[in-house]
Amino acid sequence: MAEVALYIGESGCGKSTALRNLDPAKTVIISPNAKSLPFPKGPEYKIGQNLIQTKELDAIAEVITHISENMPNVNLVVIEDFTHMFNARIFSPKFLSRNTGGEAFARWNDFGASVFDAIIAHQLEWRKDLIVLVLHHVELKETGTIGFKSSGKLLDNTIQVPSYVNYQFHGFTAAQENGTVSYKIRTQTDGVRDAKTPPGLFEAVIPNDVAPLMDKMRKYITGELKINPVYI
Repeated sequence: MAEVALYIGESGCGKSTALRNLDPAKTVIISPNAKSLPFPKGPEYKIGQNLIQTKELDAIAEVITHISENMPNVNLVVIEDFTHMFNARIFSPKFLSRNTGGEAFARWNDFGASVFDAIIAHQLEWRKDLIVLVLHHVELKETGTIGFKSSGKLLDNTIQVPSYVNYQFHGFTAAQENGTVSYKIRTQTDGVRDAKTPPGLFEAVIPNDVAPLMDKMRKYITGELKINPVYI
């Protein structure tokens, strides 16, 4: 069973930059965009090899399954901007044309089914040493917290994507006294930013660097790393 993790945050909080220290030989990035990757190792990701470009939600599971079955050197798949895949579906001519009668409701059911199939439905089939990291935007929830952007109440009310994962990281920026901005990741909720990880595994706030997070996650999942959680 593969492990699925979320890294959520506002645009500009450093989600893509956080990928900078990953090993391109062990990582495949799935991106809906043609834009370059914003870090020095970006050119090491080659289209059709360790960089797959698709905006189709329904293609994601097939790509990850292929990686799981045929690329044993890869232990991390990053969906670089899941939100843009949502947008590609919702603003597609086919989706927009289904706007009357039962079709207006059915299109959202189909959308929810595609999201579920992309990152949740096939976890048991994928290699147990594989981590799927999903980068996604956030929105203000009715509860007043900032969490996974659902782009429709179906995902919140029926699927609740974060409920299927044990790891939800939340990127944010913090202003410094010298006028600069620091980029951080929250691993536990502060009551406003939704985040969760196993108790005791990470500090509440850590540097914006995905590579050590994935290493520590993998060691914990395999049992190599033992922790003594403190429950409050």
